[in-house]
Amino acid sequence: MVVAQLFPSSNVFLIHSQSQRRILSFSANQAHDTTATNNADNGNDSPFSSFGRLKAHKVKTLLHRSKEQRRGVQVQDEDVAPRRSRGGWDTIPKFPPQTKSPTDTNFFSLKSFKQIGCTDYIIQSLQKLSFTRPSHVQAMAFAPVFRGKTCVIADQSGSGKTLAYLAPIIQRLRQEELDGRSKSSSQAPRVLVLAPTAELASQVLDNCRSLSKSGVPFKSMVVTGGFRQRTQLENLQQGVDVLIATPGRFLFLINEGFLQLTNLRCAVLDEVDILFGDEDFEVALQCLINSSPVDTQYLFVTATLPKNIYSKLVEVFPDCEMIMGPGMHRISSRLEEIVVDCSGEDGQEKTPDTAFLNKKDALLQLVEENPVPRTIVFCNKIETCRKVENSLRRFDRKGNRVQVLPFHAAMTQESRLASMEEFTSPPSKGVSQIMICTDRASRGIDFAGVDHVMLFDFPRDPSEYVRRVGRTARGAKGVGKAFIFVVGKQVSLARKIMERNRKGHPLHDVPSAY
Repeated sequence: MVVAQLFPSSNVFLIHSQSQRRILSFSANQAHDTTATNNADNGNDSPFSSFGRLKAHKVKTLLHRSKEQRRGVQVQDEDVAPRRSRGGWDTIPKFPPQTKSPTDTNFFSLKSFKQIGCTDYIIQSLQKLSFTRPSHVQAMAFAPVFRGKTCVIADQSGSGKTLAYLAPIIQRLRQEELDGRSKSSSQAPRVLVLAPTAELASQVLDNCRSLSKSGVPFKSMVVTGGFRQRTQLENLQQGVDVLIATPGRFLFLINEGFLQLTNLRCAVLDEVDILFGDEDFEVALQCLINSSPVDTQYLFVTATLPKNIYSKLVEVFPDCEMIMGPGMHRISSRLEEIVVDCSGEDGQEKTPDTAFLNKKDALLQLVEENPVPRTIVFCNKIETCRKVENSLRRFDRKGNRVQVLPFHAAMTQESRLASMEEFTSPPSKGVSQIMICTDRASRGIDFAGVDHVMLFDFPRDPSEYVRRVGRTARGAKGVGKAFIFVVGKQVSLARKIMERNRKGHPLHDVPSAY
């Protein structure tokens, strides 16, 4: 391993090894900054308990690159530009412009849609949607899902899990219709999809509608809070094949007698690890099991599978088949991880307020020096989201360069969906769209073309790290960068998480940062 200090006076290091990552170290001048507030984070979330044990050292962390990216990598002085204008930074990194990556051949299975069992009309429908070959998890899941087997479908974010269960389910429904074995009826769907958030439920509905419009007609609808209840009930009475719901709205429909499960053929629990954190979910799951036919198929879909969740599933469904894609417990090979150490200088006071100031300055300068069309910034609290949003609006008061889009639970569902729609539409020329959000946006939502993800706050749960950085570098062609802001003991935790992801090891035994 070779450690190279890029500038003698800086604390920026680049390590050459089998895998490469970068660490950037920055500090803000809190004495002259008047934008801080006294409640950046509360004491319960403070990572500074370890600062007393930290000695002065040069932190060295790896920046992950794929094998193709590692070939011929050279370090030049032009990569980092000295600057000391705002916030006391020693250096500002100059990252090269994002370039389109060639299609990742490792993303796709060697089998064709025909070979995995798709009928001609399903293949034609998929081709109209520009799907020419199945991903690994899609190829692995098709046969058992089509046969009606209860399964856990697990693979990394962006691997195509939604289509992995939708395509075989819809083909089976169509076949049963042709054979006269089942059909849609009033208030009794044949497929139920439970999703942890209204936004993910809406996204699943979009996938259903796209598949239906491209040549495989079936009825689908979503029932969540934030929409007119009367309209939802009227649509449900007209008959539906696929019903997508959140746990709370599902329980309401069952308890009020608006929903019958006597015709249910398949129940999908999307992002099941997140669902188990919903206060209504375990009651909803028990209600689902008690109200459904004994031969109902259950599909549990997830990007992370903590040991306790797996144990619960196996206890209730001992014959469940495990379908684990090759990217499980890993991140995309086309994602670069850049760790930004915001602990501050040795003499700087270590408090949540100074940590916020250091991270805020790092964020503003990265936005200024490395503008990209789309960025997602993750915070742990709604309060922090609002402060980051205000900082970015002050940074560009006229809104000529930055469009700030908040996304969190304190907003109405209508406002969140408006932010999603704005974020997925093409930005104005020269304007960077920046979504400021909590983990609500990391839970299965597929945003196309995200260039950068910034973890302003280090995630409380290590598994959230995988979901957050998985919002970029998605699919077979996606590329992206993830900037992880760390303070104190989070530096070593970030290194541990990255190393485990590189090896494909689960994160359930990695301690929390708080």
